[in-house]
Amino acid sequence: MTSSELLRWLFGLDVIPEGAEGLQLAWQYPPAAWGWFFIFASAILVVFWSYRRIAGATSTRVMLAIIRGTLIVLVCALIAGPQLRLPVVENQPDWVAVLVDRSRSMSVSDSRQQDGSLESRDVVISGLLQSDVWSEIKKEREIIWLGFHASAFDIDPQKIPNADGWSTELTVPIETALRKLAGRPASGIVIISDGRTTRPIDRNVLRALQARAVPVFVVPLGSAEAITDLAVTEAEAPSRAFIRDQVPVVAKLQCVGGTPRTTVRVDLIDEKTGKVINTVEVTPEEFVNQRGEAVLSGVQSEAGPARWIVRVSTGQDDLVRANNEQAVEVEFIDRPLRVLYIEGYPRWEFRYLKNLLVRESSFESSVMLLSADRDFAQEGNVPLERLPQTEEEFSNYDLFILGDVPSGSLSGTQIAQIKQSVSERGAGLLWIGGERSTPNSWRGTDLEDLLPMRGTPERFDEPVFVEPTENALRAGVMRLSDSSKERWPTTLSSSGERGRLEWAQRIEQDSLKPTAEVLARGRTLSGKVTAPIVLSMRFGAGLIVYVASDETWRWRHGIGETYQERFWIQFIRYLSRGTVQSDGNPFRLVVEPKQPEVGSPAMIRVEIQDPKAASIAGDGPLDIQIQPIEVAGTLSEQTIQLTHETSGWVGLWSPETPGVWRVRVDSSRTGNMEKIVKVIRNDTELSRSESDHPQLLDLAKRTGGAVVAPADIEKLRQLLPKRAISRERSILDPIWNSPAALILVLLLLLLEWIGRRWLRLA
Repeated sequence: MTSSELLRWLFGLDVIPEGAEGLQLAWQYPPAAWGWFFIFASAILVVFWSYRRIAGATSTRVMLAIIRGTLIVLVCALIAGPQLRLPVVENQPDWVAVLVDRSRSMSVSDSRQQDGSLESRDVVISGLLQSDVWSEIKKEREIIWLGFHASAFDIDPQKIPNADGWSTELTVPIETALRKLAGRPASGIVIISDGRTTRPIDRNVLRALQARAVPVFVVPLGSAEAITDLAVTEAEAPSRAFIRDQVPVVAKLQCVGGTPRTTVRVDLIDEKTGKVINTVEVTPEEFVNQRGEAVLSGVQSEAGPARWIVRVSTGQDDLVRANNEQAVEVEFIDRPLRVLYIEGYPRWEFRYLKNLLVRESSFESSVMLLSADRDFAQEGNVPLERLPQTEEEFSNYDLFILGDVPSGSLSGTQIAQIKQSVSERGAGLLWIGGERSTPNSWRGTDLEDLLPMRGTPERFDEPVFVEPTENALRAGVMRLSDSSKERWPTTLSSSGERGRLEWAQRIEQDSLKPTAEVLARGRTLSGKVTAPIVLSMRFGAGLIVYVASDETWRWRHGIGETYQERFWIQFIRYLSRGTVQSDGNPFRLVVEPKQPEVGSPAMIRVEIQDPKAASIAGDGPLDIQIQPIEVAGTLSEQTIQLTHETSGWVGLWSPETPGVWRVRVDSSRTGNMEKIVKVIRNDTELSRSESDHPQLLDLAKRTGGAVVAPADIEKLRQLLPKRAISRERSILDPIWNSPAALILVLLLLLLEWIGRRWLRLA
């Protein structure tokens, strides 16, 4: 019937497919059994009442009665809504959602292979997605593929996107999977991940999984045992220095997952030439709470910008190679260091130091010996007839060295000019303690503020040896040994014979000012007493060093000038570096932190270094231009307005894109200044790159799922529960409004009319 076009038209079949078998008659408004009895009884009574007294042949009257009765029953049946019903059994397959981790931690190589080599987690994922198990699952179930890191997104398993997410959220992809599985029989959720997440899985998500009985099957990636990851978290160096300076580079190291099992090699590499400038080794014992530090040093003989790379390497497995290096940029200035050395009398230290200043070609020195006769020719390669008097004369110097000089030898104006040069211009000040005047003669003067200790130190009761501290190492001074592994020569230590100083001032620890740092301590010959002997302190823009002995000349006995020369030259260069930071500019551009993070505000300041320039610059706001240099995407220049404060101008910049930016001031009020700033992204993925399998195991346990090792991925098909649903539904096509019903009614009416005409009733 359903195959014939004529019959389909007669019965008005639009929904039931052709060739369907097993059709059944159904009713839209099915009457009860008594209803049908009432319909038939009523039809019989109506027919009997209609034709019982009509004259005519009995057979004709019976025939007409049957036709009318049939018509009545047919009309009643059409009112009940007859329809054809085709029973259909539907099988609804179950669904499974597969979540694939696409965060940056997938680049970590900690998956041990049979040959002992390590593969990245991403390589393991690629192998898993090529497995035949997915095609087998596809035969029985529908699969939803989702990638995730901080968010979830649809993926093609044959062409997955790069693993470049900067953070991981397990809650978000599970919520997305539950929404996509809503209203469908869910066989489970499969999570292929290392388990790392920025926050624990939300409890409401766990409750939703448990309430809907959706099991979670986890495929843990990475090593269950911690593999250490060595990283350079930060590298610091002065932004500007003189050529031939011994520039210190402090590298902060971190070893996630434990302590290095072997010695860590830290190299300082010139990016331009690829040459290793300096190498330092850090032993496992030097790592405290998984953190260590290496202080390297580099020298540049050419002026201009230099970019150095700090790189760590070790013989053991390392999780992430990408975090094994950091870059620092230093601009080198080619001009002589200008030194003014004032000494009270010709002590042994003076005789050596003034010769050193003259001999060193990169120094321009003026030496003033106050006890000399008038006819004595003052030394230095820039001789003086008198001490400087004016601000302009004092501004010619990068460093002031004050020996054992009575404060009365300088006028109040000269003392004030030295203090101003240090605090505002960044000049250095080197004190060399003496038996007569330094430091006790300077108490009560303006330079007392520039002494790193209070009171008057006493003399050590016995000879002392010098022991440098970690502060000296980080500052790049007191590096006298020829070996990079040995920080201080054994010859000058307490185990040597020539390193002891017969005279030195003993500075009490509790007399130090709050900002003072101890660069070296003096240990007595007996070893019973130690006290600070070399101090440093920052004062305004400048640096100050106090050396509490004038007997480094004793280190020359049987050795030569090597150690003494290195000792003083390193301090001279270290202290002179402050003036080159501003290079004579009365204003200074500062960006803090030096490497801002995306989304974290960075402070931009324009500091007034010369108070006299403040009136010229005015007190209105100042515009700063921020230009992209090496930044992904097409970004335009930004302008930030700094507000005026007493010390200069200040404002905030919130970088939104990582990369290299130029922060520039181009104003007639302050002159042109610029800083190159590298904006970094807080890499929460690689900062803690070890896997977190316990969290995945707990998730599988709480939801009734299972843990599937990557090597056993074929077992996943058997582990997934069968949640497919079989249900019956009906395809209905009404026939009460079909052409056949109309034709049948009209045919019965026509037959009755003809019969009645036959009996001459109509």
